[in-house]
Amino acid sequence: MTGRLWHIAGILAAIVLACGGSAMAAGSDNVVITVNRVIYPGQIVPADAVIETHLRKPLRDGIVVIRDAADLVGMVAAKTILPKRLIAPNAVREAFAIEAGDMTTVYYRHGALTIAMDAVALQSAGFGDPIRIRNTQSGRTISGIVMPDGSVAVESR
Repeated sequence: MTGRLWHIAGILAAIVLACGGSAMAAGSDNVVITVNRVIYPGQIVPADAVIETHLRKPLRDGIVVIRDAADLVGMVAAKTILPKRLIAPNAVREAFAIEAGDMTTVYYRHGALTIAMDAVALQSAGFGDPIRIRNTQSGRTISGIVMPDGSVAVESR
């Protein structure tokens, strides 16, 4: 397992060095980040699929594309990403902290009182995002905020 982690770290280091060195030589306006294979919606973009592409002509004003590998590696594809094609920032998103259907723990805190219960997520959400969940015992639907540890905090109304 550690050998694989070293391999991934080596690939990431090579990407960072390649992006930094050649971007300075060719000018950052003519370098974009693309992928070398099709990435389907819901798939995580792996480091070994990310490549640097030099443009023949500069992009027109107003066209926004991903120019840094760090903005792409580890993100989840929101749309199909094709090889050697420009990638818009809205084609990827952060991975969700809680996926729809996942079991999670819900906490209600008020002063010294803390109530914890199990619930099922009714939708997917990232850290700090609002989420609807269903109490597994009562079946009631409640709303809360996803916390950094993957639990959900509920406030009184």
